[in-house]
Amino acid sequence: MSHLAAMMGGMFTEELRTARTALEAIAQSFDATCSGRAAVGLLEELATIRHLADGVTARVSKRIAETNVFVAYGDRTAQELCARLGGVGTGDARRAIEHATRLESLPATDAAVRAGRLSGPEAALISAVAVHDPILETELLAAAGNGLSPLRDACVSARARTEDPEARARRQHAARTLTMWNNVDGMVEGHFRLAPEVGGALRAAIQQQTQRVFRAQHRAGIHDPHHAYAADALAQLVIGEPDAAKPAVGYATHVVIDHAVLIRGTALPGETCEIPGVGPVNARWVQELLGEAFVTAVIKKGRDITTVAHLGRHIPAELRTAMIVGGHECCVEGCTRREYLEIDHCEVDDAKGGPAAWWNLEHLCSVDHRRKTRGWHLGPRDPVTGKRKLEPPGTTRAA
Repeated sequence: MSHLAAMMGGMFTEELRTARTALEAIAQSFDATCSGRAAVGLLEELATIRHLADGVTARVSKRIAETNVFVAYGDRTAQELCARLGGVGTGDARRAIEHATRLESLPATDAAVRAGRLSGPEAALISAVAVHDPILETELLAAAGNGLSPLRDACVSARARTEDPEARARRQHAARTLTMWNNVDGMVEGHFRLAPEVGGALRAAIQQQTQRVFRAQHRAGIHDPHHAYAADALAQLVIGEPDAAKPAVGYATHVVIDHAVLIRGTALPGETCEIPGVGPVNARWVQELLGEAFVTAVIKKGRDITTVAHLGRHIPAELRTAMIVGGHECCVEGCTRREYLEIDHCEVDDAKGGPAAWWNLEHLCSVDHRRKTRGWHLGPRDPVTGKRKLEPPGTTRAA
């Protein structure tokens, strides 16, 4: 049996070498002056090749772990060997091995990977959720056709509704982590993972502090990218602002929760208990939160928000809250940015007397907001997705 396996491995190696030789020839002779449409076609083919390579790489990495062959090469673990040969981090190698293991129990996802229809990140998202409940596999494979961000949202929602809320809260708390390191330039980088109840509050605090930094910098004539302001905001929140006399920044966390869930303390399938833009949260945490924070009551009818009321001492802008609850994401079709959003008059411009009304306001990311300022215009809202097309100057606006 081992002799047959060696023969099969040798055959695959020769086939891969042939494919690599063909790709090397293409890379050497490729002319980047092709037309834009030709470039799109090339990218589609290259994407499929990369998907196929990612799938095979994960299965090969898993086999290296199973055979312990890494010892013969002087590596301590299979992840170290795979990371060294693949030029990736050991964490990436470990996740690839875990992903290949999960695919063994998910035949439909495995078939999509072998056909090159799923990227490595897409397949990893699906397998990480569907391995706990294979019934979700078909649903998540369909969601993959909408892009990586919508797929991630679908995975978060699917796992939340099939897991006991208390068990989910305990698992997420145990999975919290923060690591930091120095990059090649000596700068400090890091990675962290927090439960949504904590992470949502942290995100809200950083976003509000980022706006304060943005305003202060612009008043001083300094124009940096928003992600640079966010870095300043994080540092100020953790180690303090340069001017210690300034008060600490406050923030508001918006939670959308069904009345029945609030009373019961747990969400049933089809019910809502989430932080917009973050995802489902534990209903009991919301019950505890209400003891020390103001309540935002949101009444929805389908996709439309009909009433927003704030109960308590603090009264934020009602429309701003409604927009956060209605979908904290750039409204432009194809854009899934959720950070550094700006509120824009979409139907009637503010300069033309457009009202600050629910029907006239949308979230735009900084990139799309600049385009609209330069003459691009928004089309009508799609009745299904709620998104709008952003058309360049000179095109006819749809009625």
